[in-house]
Amino acid sequence: MSTSSAPTPPSTPASPSSESTPSSEAAGAQPVAEPVGEPVVAPVGEPVGDAQGQPVVEVAPPRRSAYSMGSMPNMLRSLFVMGVFVLALFAIVPRIGQVDRPAVDALAKAQYTAEQTSWPIELPTGLGSGWIPTVATYAPGTDRVPTFTTVWKTPAGADIALKQAVKVTGGWVTRSVNAAPRSGSAEVSGRTFERYAAVDGKQLSYLARGAGDTGLTIVATGTAAEDELKAFVAALKPVTPAG
Repeated sequence: MSTSSAPTPPSTPASPSSESTPSSEAAGAQPVAEPVGEPVVAPVGEPVGDAQGQPVVEVAPPRRSAYSMGSMPNMLRSLFVMGVFVLALFAIVPRIGQVDRPAVDALAKAQYTAEQTSWPIELPTGLGSGWIPTVATYAPGTDRVPTFTTVWKTPAGADIALKQAVKVTGGWVTRSVNAAPRSGSAEVSGRTFERYAAVDGKQLSYLARGAGDTGLTIVATGTAAEDELKAFVAALKPVTPAG
């Protein structure tokens, strides 16, 4: 007697496993590495790391020189070095205490002026060595008064200016005596001079006023001692006009 067997249920296709590897792996292909970004440089104090999580390299600012920061000790040291340099330069550079003017031909200028103006121009004569004329001019002076001026170096190294003019003004006289106050009179070689002495005692002037509109007014003024000033005016004599 035959026994009937139970029907075999249809087979279900096996679904691929979620853990199965791609065929490429089976073929021996290597995994592709993801690209790594360049390091990001960030200022000091900023959070380390970028949006992709890449490392950040911190760069410290360059160190400033102590001299560039201008601190007081550095400034003092710089000033000291500069001062030493200036002193050394001052020590090696030659200096001139005064500039000596060359002698001029005061007599020729006086003779020419006397011939042109008909004034009885005077100059010192017979003073001896050490008296050097350094200036001789004829030009408008204070208040546009035409003035003949000579300047003399004395043996002691002082200066005496001799001014001569006619029709002088009060301003001309004041300027010629350097605004010094009147201080008596002086008698020299039979002529009376008004004496003007500076308050500080550094300048002395002798003034002989001319008579009328044609009279020649003479002022001798300067830094010389009074004995030199007296010797100077005592030697004054009219020159012979040129021509």
